[in-house]
Amino acid sequence: MAQLRLGYPEIQKSGAEVLQVTHNTTVEAQRYFKHYPIAFPYLCDPDRAVHEAYGLAMEPASVKSVVASFAAATGDLLQHGEKTALPLPFMMRYGYKDSPQAVVFVDRDGVIGHIVQAAPNVELPSNAEILRRLAGLR
Repeated sequence: MAQLRLGYPEIQKSGAEVLQVTHNTTVEAQRYFKHYPIAFPYLCDPDRAVHEAYGLAMEPASVKSVVASFAAATGDLLQHGEKTALPLPFMMRYGYKDSPQAVVFVDRDGVIGHIVQAAPNVELPSNAEILRRLAGLR
């Protein structure tokens, strides 16, 4: 999301908006914002109603994804001196399943033009690629 934060002004100039929809609770999101502020709207969806409406189904969590989540939390502890949310509450809520990341491209009329899904903890398309795809929706 840091990547989208950096490109947010250009994305807005293109007439689009970024909305991060997360599986986090509001308490978990507040911890995240302490270290990773974002300028765009952020929707907490712990019951996954929005995720499911967009067809983002849960998938069995890979060992790589679980290790990456614990590594990110450990890195936050070492870099910031404060414990951020470990993946354990998420695992307790959803079992050992994970949710893909998604970037949803919506045109000016609110019609979904394209959805890019990526595995958890995988890099999303570059901001240049996002802007290219947005230009194609006009």
